Amino acid sequence: MKNHIPLFEDFIKKYGERIDNREFSSIATGTRVLYKGTRYSVVRNNGFVLILKSDKGSEISVNYSQFNQGGAITESLFLEAEFNGKRVCIFPGRFQPFHLGHIAALREAAMRFQCPVVPIQIKSKNEDSPFPDELLKKIGDAVAREYEFIEEYVLFPTSIKSVIPLMVKFLREDLNLEAIGIGSGSDRIKDYTHQIKYINSERSDVPVSEPFRLEMVDQRAPEGPSGTRVREAIKADDEKLFRQLTPKSIHRFYGEMKKYI
Repeated sequence: MKNHIPLFEDFIKKYGERIDNREFSSIATGTRVLYKGTRYSVVRNNGFVLILKSDKGSEISVNYSQFNQGGAITESLFLEAEFNGKRVCIFPGRFQPFHLGHIAALREAAMRFQCPVVPIQIKSKNEDSPFPDELLKKIGDAVAREYEFIEEYVLFPTSIKSVIPLMVKFLREDLNLEAIGIGSGSDRIKDYTHQIKYINSERSDVPVSEPFRLEMVDQRAPEGPSGTRVREAIKADDEKLFRQLTPKSIHRFYGEMKKYI
């Protein structure tokens, strides 16, 4: 968590002084505060002095004047500053290419979380992932423009491990988007459950603004759209079936996709 604490000078420059005497007196026992760049828990507050305990166990006493002069803010204000991006949910996948089953799952995720969804393209070097990055980006951006419940398409960097905490961090730092949960197919529930338990724990080095959630939003149906069926349609040069299985926004990329099947 230490790496996410902003310099006090930068915080004040952006947010200004945020606490008065009355607010100081009402800081409750157990509240987390940031004081001189270190996090503490409030052990006692008699209205004039706070007794603060660090994560390492040391205690200090801080009065109102020291609290402000030392650049202290309460955890709620710290979170307000740290997590000020637009709320979204995420849905990682290979999307080789996007098909109508993906669109149904993305729509379901946006509905469950009551916020836009961000599909995160996880790249994989195997025969089921034939399309190059440049083409994937054009397809993903086109899909995001077609559906209003999709906030943005993300082609996740291969230099970053594709785990939930690092996805949350990437969206926050690079796109100013605050991921609050993840939509998933049934095949990833077990793996994601462990990662979500970690990101919600005190051990996590990627703090979250609220408990991070997992929703199973798999919309697959027997004989329904699938990446395999779409790639097979392209391979057989069955453009009619390809169009039946995929969103309208990617139909214009049929010729380009054929080059890689």
